[in-house]
Amino acid sequence: MAAPSVRYKLSTVLHAVKLTDHPGSSLRDPTGTLVEIPADSILEPEGNVGKSGLINVIWKGEAFSVFYEDLQEKAVIVQSNGH
Repeated sequence: MAAPSVRYKLSTVLHAVKLTDHPGSSLRDPTGTLVEIPADSILEPEGNVGKSGLINVIWKGEAFSVFYEDLQEKAVIVQSNGH
């Protein structure tokens, strides 16, 4: 039961915290590095929204954590073309 591939296209800058792999775990750790993901970037969500309201996204092959509410306000869902 694979979920459809959802991607978001930013309409404005989105602030995100860079994540790093946690050795021996599938979880990721925040790095303390805050970045601005520019408008028109395409983000792929990874996993579900946490109780904290944060969701992990993939941008340019790297993982970041963003507030889901910000993602909904600053991005639109775009259809995946199967790649």
